[in-house]
Amino acid sequence: MKMALSGLLIGLSALPAMATQCEAPSVQGEQHGKFDASGEVCFQLPLLGENYVAATLSGVTDAHLLDRQNHPLRALLEGGPSDGEQSLLFSLPIQQPSSLVLHGQEGTRWRFSWRMKETTPLPRPQTLAPVSPRLQQLASELAAGGTTEAFWQERKQAGTPLVEPVDASHKRVTFLWRGARANVFILGSPAGDHDPLFRLAHSDVWFRSYVVPADTRMQYQLAPDVPQVDGSTRDQRRAILVSAQADPLNPHTLNTGQTDRWNRASLLDLAPARYFSSEAMAQPVRHGVLSRQSFYSERLGNRREIVIYRPRASQPARWTVILFDGQTWQGEYRTANVLDGLIARHALPPVNIVFINSLDHARRAKELPPNTDFADVMAWELMPWLRRQGIPLTRNKTVLAGASYGGLAASWVALRYPRLFGNVLSLSGSYWWAPEGETPGWLTRQYQHAPRYPVRFWVQAGRFESQGADGGIYANSREFAQALREKGYTASFHPWSSGHDYAAWVEALVAGMRDFTGLK
Repeated sequence: MKMALSGLLIGLSALPAMATQCEAPSVQGEQHGKFDASGEVCFQLPLLGENYVAATLSGVTDAHLLDRQNHPLRALLEGGPSDGEQSLLFSLPIQQPSSLVLHGQEGTRWRFSWRMKETTPLPRPQTLAPVSPRLQQLASELAAGGTTEAFWQERKQAGTPLVEPVDASHKRVTFLWRGARANVFILGSPAGDHDPLFRLAHSDVWFRSYVVPADTRMQYQLAPDVPQVDGSTRDQRRAILVSAQADPLNPHTLNTGQTDRWNRASLLDLAPARYFSSEAMAQPVRHGVLSRQSFYSERLGNRREIVIYRPRASQPARWTVILFDGQTWQGEYRTANVLDGLIARHALPPVNIVFINSLDHARRAKELPPNTDFADVMAWELMPWLRRQGIPLTRNKTVLAGASYGGLAASWVALRYPRLFGNVLSLSGSYWWAPEGETPGWLTRQYQHAPRYPVRFWVQAGRFESQGADGGIYANSREFAQALREKGYTASFHPWSSGHDYAAWVEALVAGMRDFTGLK
């Protein structure tokens, strides 16, 4: 994160009434079986105090947490591959009956292993005097015996975060939460980390301020009372997922159709001119055609869904963009819907879009970082298959595009097959990656040592991506683009006021395609 939300954690849909008898598991264990004709298995979960649940699911396509009336509480998994394995981290409602319902394909074997543990919130005792003028005023009011009621009524009207001017090119953004007991963290902060919020005196106000560029666009979640968990530092860091949720006082989001707060991110958008909005994403595809196909790879031994967008026949597309993590680009952010409107308004030339599903997290982590087999599948299996679907493909008008591992994969596949893929659109590419035993920046070194090929690059990264291996993704991406230019490639670098975030990537995709196709 990644940040951003998982590609497989998508909106909560209507659920049928439970048709099966719920089993009552212990607080730790494993069960397995085979889905019958109902395709459903149910577990009645125990009454617990403050808690977290770590679970692993195999053979399951959908998982939902329900309350005592079988109403949906939280979507844990939707649209997963039936042969995939998923790791979940969540909490049960405190001292209330709940159930976990698993769905899958009839005849598929399923496995559910879990650990449910009562816990306490991670203590975060830090204090900090506010720099926000409005919070300084509130602190003075509290010191004089006042309350926070008027402040929270003000925030309900104006929304959150609190945005205040700094200078012509910067604003102060203060994230707020009301009433946590022990801690609040922000997932997707401008500092590029899981930052704790601070409590204002002994009030119910938790806050953290950042000075950011005035064109910032980012998604974030807030996590109150993150539990203290057993395990490694990484396990504790991941525990933010137990309670990370949308900001309750921020109505703005790009997660259309997601009804529970854990599967929505809140949007901070300081610049008004954008291609992607909730309204644009909600528009149907009117001017082109979407089709869903099943693609089987002999070399990888797996099957995945590929969604293809084609403009209308009267506007034949000479350009084709191939997008990794297609289930997120189209399933969550409705990329084809937005580009369909842009093409109709001549803001973008006609372009075919190929959305490649990346299956589950384990296989994504294996396939997208430089993987010779995956590159070979792209060249020897996918490209001929696309031609059979009627997609015209020419090297100089074919774009490989992706974000994070997807940006890394696009650059790797183009290095392996530069005669097939003439353009790379990399969004926050994971150029820190290296095989075990190697130092970070492996792919950058491969380009430096290889011949120069006829490939063009459009490289984007967020200014907030400053944490991580070898200086973070922003520094890695800038160095990758610089190494390409020194080698003689046409490569441009585009810094954005954002983090590791689809809110920026969807906009950058349009900007990159406009540049590649010659629109200004």
